[in-house]
Amino acid sequence: MKNLFKVSCLAVLLFAIWSCNSSSKKTATIPKIELNLSPKTAADSNKNDSIAIAQVTALPEFNNILKWFQKNNKDTTQHIGVVIGQEPVKGFNYFWVKVGVNDSNDQFKDMEHFYVNSKDQTVHYLDIKTDSLMSLEQWRGSGKDSWKN
Repeated sequence: MKNLFKVSCLAVLLFAIWSCNSSSKKTATIPKIELNLSPKTAADSNKNDSIAIAQVTALPEFNNILKWFQKNNKDTTQHIGVVIGQEPVKGFNYFWVKVGVNDSNDQFKDMEHFYVNSKDQTVHYLDIKTDSLMSLEQWRGSGKDSWKN
C-alpha cells in the first residue's frame, strides 16, 4: 500500500514538472484589445499620443463623422471625442485610437476604431467584429465606411 502511494505521488510530481516545462515552444501573439478604464484624451496625452490622434482627426472620414453627428444629434451634452485606448507595447507598435461620442458624465461610446503605427504614423482601420486590421483603402472600399456622404 505504501508503494502504491509513493508511485502515485511520484506520478503526480512528474506530471506537474512536465506541464510546467518552460522549454516548450511558445508562439508570439498580437495583444488583444483590452478595456482601458481611463483612456487618454488629447488634453492629457503626450507628444506621441497627440501625433496618433492628429493622424486620425486628419482623415476625411473624421470630418464626415463630425458632419453626421451635428446633423443627427440634438443632445447638446454630447460631443465627438477621440481617445487613446491603448499605447504601443513591446512587439506591437500601434496606438489604438477610438472615435466616439462623449457625454457630460464622461461616458464614451465607441463609433470607430483605428490603429496608428508608432514608427511611420500610418493609419489602419480596426474592424471590431472580425478583430482584424484593414488599410484605409480596404476600409474605404469595403462599405464599412458608413460616414460617406
